[in-house]
Amino acid sequence: MTFLVAIVDGLARLLDTAGVATYRPDGIYAPTDTAITDTVMPDSPDRAVVLTAYDTADDPALTDCTVFVQVRTRAGTDPRAVADLDEAAFGVLHGLRNQQFGTAHVQLIKRENTAPMGADANGRHERTSNYTLRAQRPQSDRLE
Repeated sequence: MTFLVAIVDGLARLLDTAGVATYRPDGIYAPTDTAITDTVMPDSPDRAVVLTAYDTADDPALTDCTVFVQVRTRAGTDPRAVADLDEAAFGVLHGLRNQQFGTAHVQLIKRENTAPMGADANGRHERTSNYTLRAQRPQSDRLE
């Protein structure tokens, strides 16, 4: 599992364990689930949490790095429902320290901003929150 995939998988498992949403790596969800997916917003179920990780800064010689993760949420036609889902994710992630996700060590997670995105074509409200992760890549990822 690559570094960014390990981070998304680890965050998804944390959110699942905390009861925020359901993570199924095979991507098969019931209509009543709140799905957790990687990068792509599914057509269904109506409630979803999408995690997208992308690099921001890597030290050329050290394993230290900074990673951004977008947490995009969707939850029905009531905008308060998506705010609640976003806040549930915030409660798990913001301020989290010293987590090991596969070969990725995350030292600190901090939410930078959050904003409503309005409703999709089906009237389901969406929201986005962006997090900064201070992390360390595995030594094998560094150039010698």
